Amino acid sequence: MFHKRLYCGIAIYLLLSLSLCAQKVSVGLFFDVPVKAAAFAVQSGSYAIIVNDTLLVAAINRGASMQLSHGSSGLRLRISGENMGVFSSVKAVGMGDEGLFSLTCTNPLLPTRSYAQHAFIRSAADGSGMLIVNQLDERFYLSGVVEAEAGCAARLEFFKTQSILSRTYLYAHFNRHAGDGFNLCDGVHCQAYKGLLTRCRRIRTAVDETEGTIVIDEQKRPITPSFHANCGGQTCHSENVWREKLPYLRSVKDDFCRQQPGARWQKRIALSEWRDYMARNGIRVKDVKMLEFAQPSRKKYYEAGGKKVELTKIRQRFGLRSTFFDVRVAGGDVVLTGKGYGHGVGMCQEGAMQMAERGLTCKVILKRYYKNTSVINFNQALSTPAMRQDSMLFLFNPWRNETPDTTTFIDDDTSPDSNALQLQGGKE
Repeated sequence: MFHKRLYCGIAIYLLLSLSLCAQKVSVGLFFDVPVKAAAFAVQSGSYAIIVNDTLLVAAINRGASMQLSHGSSGLRLRISGENMGVFSSVKAVGMGDEGLFSLTCTNPLLPTRSYAQHAFIRSAADGSGMLIVNQLDERFYLSGVVEAEAGCAARLEFFKTQSILSRTYLYAHFNRHAGDGFNLCDGVHCQAYKGLLTRCRRIRTAVDETEGTIVIDEQKRPITPSFHANCGGQTCHSENVWREKLPYLRSVKDDFCRQQPGARWQKRIALSEWRDYMARNGIRVKDVKMLEFAQPSRKKYYEAGGKKVELTKIRQRFGLRSTFFDVRVAGGDVVLTGKGYGHGVGMCQEGAMQMAERGLTCKVILKRYYKNTSVINFNQALSTPAMRQDSMLFLFNPWRNETPDTTTFIDDDTSPDSNALQLQGGKE
């Protein structure tokens, strides 16, 4: 049986509100999924349950659970089977800024995930289901992002590289979803985040050892930290994929990824389908051999019969691994022989992993993929008066203001050569 401990409600509520004013990230979970029902279970620590800005239960402990379902009148809440009523908002706040919980979407049914610290739930703005927000420390969030984006099978120095890029994205896009009531979502629209780090302690170490470190461009702004699985031996200019030409996202040769799993692929497409698609895009040829195409280095366009089509359009239409491919006609098919996996802009993850294997540091890796950039400690830079006055960094400080929605929600060119590697020996 649960009891409302209202005699300590004001003191606890103020304490919890103050604890949540630290540097935290609010992440919208399952943002693109209309969640109608979910189950919350305490895995460690104690949680205070606050409904409609009023303390309902001072503490539920390990093993306790909440069941939430969304309806036209609000959120129906049950705690360990007991009906607690219908509310507009439910907050599970980890006591002492701690706690670990699992979350299972039961309608629709999705895999259970574990999260750290706090959960806030209310009806989505469009009434389609629940808005679920996980608020947690930056280091926990980044550890989860790095694991989701890069897996666990790599050296510490690669994870430091990926941590710096993920932090750079976080700082530059901190309020991307401010209008939705949180900072970032957990999908590819922002950064993949599948909950608390579960498998690799090296990632947590990498996040801690790079605390505050980001990559900035020549204007002292956080870069667009693009990366992909495998470039096939050469990365791509940003304007070949996204129109915008960025001076630090230049095509570079990369010999490190050529023998890795994502480096080679092949796909056969019916010649008739290929010809039809090309005809719709203005390429009409009598001799099918004119459809053949070679790409010894990365190009922006497929060219045949004096016409051209953007390679990004072809990749999207045929579901190709990359835009880096050759075309040959073989009987009734065209055979695409391709290199790489992903859009090809920025850091090649498999290449960076191999650099880390050979002893190169995270800063050396980053500077090879992002030209004319600097790797700095954001916190130290902002602590310097000259930098605060002179630098665009001040405008990108994610912590300079509390996120209004979150606060309200609580309270309501050349490849690296072997000689260069031997000379550097992993040193910067």
